[in-house]
Amino acid sequence: MAEDSYEEIDPIIERWVSRHHFTLFTHTEGFDAQVRTVYLSSDSECCQIWVDPPSPHGIGVHAAGVETRDDEEIRQDWCAALPQLVSVLDEAVAYVHRWFERQSS
Repeated sequence: MAEDSYEEIDPIIERWVSRHHFTLFTHTEGFDAQVRTVYLSSDSECCQIWVDPPSPHGIGVHAAGVETRDDEEIRQDWCAALPQLVSVLDEAVAYVHRWFERQSS
């Protein structure tokens, strides 16, 4: 498998995206590198979940705020083995939804 290749995990990501009715972004404007990212929004906030290409150490899954109330910081990182990728992606979605549901300070 080529470095930075999503080939092995694209079918898994695509099924997960379809199940959640997300829109998958695969390129970032102005950059040549491929990405696999989705955005989740509430009434007032937006977060991003993205997946790194597989490496010998596992598959990085990340969640971070794009626009948050009072510019609060949100960031969580996971490292998944291939068989656990879907459950880690679902955990990332749950993490973002919990963030959206928090009480304002």
